Amino acid sequence: MAPRADVAAIVVGGGGGERLGGVSKPDLTLGGVRLIDRVCGVLVEACGAGCVAVVPPTVRVPEGVVRTLEDPPSGGPLAGIDAGLRALGVDDDVLVVVVSVDAPGVAGLLPALLEPPLGSDSEGRIAIGGDPQPFDQYLMGVYRAGALRRVIDEAVAALGSVRGVGVRRVLRALALERVRLTLTSAGILIPPRMWPGGRIFWATDL
Repeated sequence: MAPRADVAAIVVGGGGGERLGGVSKPDLTLGGVRLIDRVCGVLVEACGAGCVAVVPPTVRVPEGVVRTLEDPPSGGPLAGIDAGLRALGVDDDVLVVVVSVDAPGVAGLLPALLEPPLGSDSEGRIAIGGDPQPFDQYLMGVYRAGALRRVIDEAVAALGSVRGVGVRRVLRALALERVRLTLTSAGILIPPRMWPGGRIFWATDL
């Protein structure tokens, strides 16, 4: 899709890969291409207001992508979103796409998140998906930057920090639209699962 000057992106890819046996999730490859390159490649082209990857210093980020990391590291996805939003430094009315690095089908996700335009009272739009029971996918969403900053600041004021705080606990306070997506209609890939033998399977493999 054509780049939009009113859209920015945060790719959440931090963490130590504990669930993957210590493997760096952003550096995992699909079809010979690293996940971070697949995801950021799409977002850099579509998001004219900037793209930030929340990843450790050991991960090489693609050209045109700003690297940041929550301080201290390993603070969880919400702390990563907080760090990414600070690194972007965008105006309140900018739309911020937030995705996990393990969503290489993001090219199919973006049109559903950005079109049609958000309603005047809406603070964002997220995907609903998952197996066996679909649930809100807060790391597959787009948010108004000002609203995202507001709820994170409120959480910091109430809790002292968002380190280790669940994404759903804070972002559910937003007035969000929801779009139900399927693998066939949107090209979304389920996050990796470790199967016997250590191979990582993606939804398109199954």
